[in-house]
Amino acid sequence: MKWNNIGHEFDTVFDYIAKKKSFFLFGAGDRGIHFARYFGKELSVEGFIDNSKQKQGKTVEGYACVAPDELKLREDQGIIITLDQFSMGGPMEQLNQMGYEEGRDYFKFDDFLSIYYVYKYNKVYFSTISFLPSTVCNLNCRHCLNFNPFAKQFYQRALEDLKSDVDLFFKWVDFVMVFHLSGGEPFLYKQTPYIIEYIMSKYSNHIGTFRIVTNGTVIPTDHVLEIISKYDIEIKIDDYREQVPRFHDRFDTLHEKLSQYNIRHYSYKVDEWIDLAPERTDYSCMTDSELIAHRDACNQSWEELRGGKLYSCNYAAYATVAGIAGEQDVEETFDLNKMSDGRKKELVEFRLGFTLKGYTNFCKKCRGFTPENNELVKAAIQTSVKM
Repeated sequence: MKWNNIGHEFDTVFDYIAKKKSFFLFGAGDRGIHFARYFGKELSVEGFIDNSKQKQGKTVEGYACVAPDELKLREDQGIIITLDQFSMGGPMEQLNQMGYEEGRDYFKFDDFLSIYYVYKYNKVYFSTISFLPSTVCNLNCRHCLNFNPFAKQFYQRALEDLKSDVDLFFKWVDFVMVFHLSGGEPFLYKQTPYIIEYIMSKYSNHIGTFRIVTNGTVIPTDHVLEIISKYDIEIKIDDYREQVPRFHDRFDTLHEKLSQYNIRHYSYKVDEWIDLAPERTDYSCMTDSELIAHRDACNQSWEELRGGKLYSCNYAAYATVAGIAGEQDVEETFDLNKMSDGRKKELVEFRLGFTLKGYTNFCKKCRGFTPENNELVKAAIQTSVKM
């Protein structure tokens, strides 16, 4: 989105939020559960809405879960969509067909959290942040969203640079619901236990859940496991056993080790990825208006923290590191070194997609998470060929 009224883009949205006395959460999955856990009392959450018949009529995190067509929303009640970027399109269309309007009756999870806290308390709350210390990985996935097959070499950051970024980030961000340490494969990065120790010893009260995402093929050392257990880090294991069967035994061993150290963990079976197809996409002929519309249609909501800056699209940032995004320009970043108390709403607006230009250079090469991009590919297919 392109900035038109910096610092005031969400004035009207907050006016509607302020009129709500309670909320329903659409999506009784991981994000919805985390949201209810941390903000349920503050926001007077009434319950969950979900399209899953297995969840309807059940209690989730202490709240009743109902089907969308059972809901009768009062004017002083609102809906917060707590689904991820891949899943929210359908429910948004459902709510539209029911006569509800985005920004008035229902709100996207990321938008709501940041708008509510910056307007009501002058505090900066983020739903997530992506922190990428290294792109080193033992897999070479054909459709890797870090774009490793395109890179000439892996990228690793120095520990002191990571610490500096974290300090600057939490100087201005009061709370992040999920601090997401990823890669590459984070268990191949030798500084992982030290950056965890640094972050959690200084900023644990600013973090809801510290999560590490692993491909399940690398067994951490006992030292790493002790640090993870000490700070109650959550481990998300992407299950690619069918695609990389040679690592099948390691997947089981990892589960055993995590259980041995009483570490919270869960597996996520990934069958398909969306294909951003940078090697086959060319939108360079698009006008600025067309590129802005393309970026607006993309539900991508993750940002990366690197080098004292936030990058408006983490995939664009990854593509830059891999050398395929074209020139990096200042309109795509928010420099936290230039942050001040008077720019908190501006920072929130940037986090929610507003930039001076309205799109990233990588948008010219990326299909995006748009409704038109329905090309799914089998996850974690390995390749030995550099793009």
